[in-house]
Amino acid sequence: MSTPPHLRRAGADDAPELTRLRLIMLAALGDVPGAGWTQECEAAFRERLSTDPQFVAYVIDGGDRLLSSAVGQYTRSLPRPGRTPYVGHIASVATDPAHRRQGHARRAFEAVHEHLVAAGCARINLTTTPEGEGLYRALGYADPGGHTPLSWFAAPTPGPTGRTGR
Repeated sequence: MSTPPHLRRAGADDAPELTRLRLIMLAALGDVPGAGWTQECEAAFRERLSTDPQFVAYVIDGGDRLLSSAVGQYTRSLPRPGRTPYVGHIASVATDPAHRRQGHARRAFEAVHEHLVAAGCARINLTTTPEGEGLYRALGYADPGGHTPLSWFAAPTPGPTGRTGR
């Protein structure tokens, strides 16, 4: 008898399935990881989920495999008037293609969002794809106002197919 899909917090034992879902998300973005990436990603999930209290993942568990996941983390920032000292970031929101359009990503995402807010985050950042933008905007995420956020990126490393890996 299979269990109905249910939301739960992920643990270190979920590292292989979280990595599988992350690969699905990266493929949709055109990112092809290089050799050894899967083991590296699994090890990172396993370590962070077992040792880092500021790192969290929520999943939709379908019984024999994970259907969807969302990952969050937060860091302490310098004091600023009117803001709490933590900034959150949500990443790696992914759903198995056979289980999309059923609200799974939304449930996992909302659980991570609520976890970060409860931890004291007054600001939560994310990067979205065009497919996910409508969901995040519907949940209150908007373009940041005020100062223009800028990012610096190291040159990407070439993967085995000539595409860049991250």
